Amino acid sequence: MAGDIRLPWAVHLCCAIKARVVEADERELAEAGGRALLNLGHTFAHAIEQVTGYGTYLHGEAVALGLCAAARLSQRLGMLGRLDAARVEAVLSTHELPTRLLAPLPVRRLMEAMGRDKKARAGAPRFIVLSAPGEAVVRRDVPADAVESVWREIGCA
Repeated sequence: MAGDIRLPWAVHLCCAIKARVVEADERELAEAGGRALLNLGHTFAHAIEQVTGYGTYLHGEAVALGLCAAARLSQRLGMLGRLDAARVEAVLSTHELPTRLLAPLPVRRLMEAMGRDKKARAGAPRFIVLSAPGEAVVRRDVPADAVESVWREIGCA
């Protein structure tokens, strides 16, 4: 399917959507999400990149892992159903993107990296989670144990 004509169409559509979102909230100041919603998966991805030294995963691969983690976190928070979370992973797998870490990483180091993320406030990371397929929201009130569980589900030690 990666060579299928639908992929270029999907990429074009996503770029157009992203351009509209960025134009509407250039400086990421919207209270109810706005441009911040484009960071779905990035809170997890940036932690993976930091802990692995920016050499193990391409940015897109880290974001794919982050999308899996964000979908699982959304499910754990009761915002997304199991089948919808599994669908996120299935789409990524279909396009040969990772859905589990290549090797276990220490959860403690990942959690510390999340607390240092540029979007974190007072050491509390900001998570973009799914309230439904195609509907994302910003959450700061996510319990650390839920995040740690998600890290373990995608292959952390």
